Amino acid sequence: MFKEFLKICYSIPVLILLASRFLCHAHESETSKPFEKIHAHQSFEAHAHTGWESLYFSEGRDALNGKSLWAGSLEVGYDHFSGGVWYGRSSNHQYDEVQYNLAFTQEINGFQFYAGYTHLVFAKDNESDDEWSAGISYGELPFAFETSLDAYYSMDAEGTFFEWSNTKLFNPSDEFECSLSGIFGWNERYVSDGHNGMNFFSVNLGVGKLITENFSLIGHINQSWAIDRDLNLAGDQGLKDFFHFGLGVEFEL
Repeated sequence: MFKEFLKICYSIPVLILLASRFLCHAHESETSKPFEKIHAHQSFEAHAHTGWESLYFSEGRDALNGKSLWAGSLEVGYDHFSGGVWYGRSSNHQYDEVQYNLAFTQEINGFQFYAGYTHLVFAKDNESDDEWSAGISYGELPFAFETSLDAYYSMDAEGTFFEWSNTKLFNPSDEFECSLSGIFGWNERYVSDGHNGMNFFSVNLGVGKLITENFSLIGHINQSWAIDRDLNLAGDQGLKDFFHFGLGVEFEL
């Protein structure tokens, strides 16, 4: 564990140097991470995005064993409620996934809380799952840092996965919006055939370029490091050190 931590610490400066030449976005820029939680303050808002990911990053794992992912989503929100649909399809057309989401959000003194429900459909495998999620974030830390803790529980696996992220926001100009995030992932039977406990640490960077008032180009790069990988477990086979990136477009109302 200590060796893994040292490996992560030594690698971060190199990653930051490489990533400073790339693109990132202030909120989650990975199209494989659906459903921005919209808190609309008694007005209607809508958000859509589509893009391509070099790999399908999920729970620190390469979920498609090297295949890329095309994905898109539509989210709408009014006051404390939001909902959306997300669709992802692998580059070899052997995998597709649909997610339907509903969420409730509340903001109090710089904190944002949410609780949500997601129904997942895996049509090619004739399978489905239901997930409950909850999270808390705080965006008024010194030096424009934001921290958040998210948890999602799978009804099928009867387990939970936790992610703790810390993000630094940047605004180089009115047309660019950037962020640097570090994320820890912890498995508690969510990946039922993988090891429990700390699973990964990743660093994500990117940028969003505003083209018009409502239309943006986005991109990101991500390096993930596996923690305590157990090759004797089938669920840990995709848990590894790997790099991936993505590009996409966003439209907001």
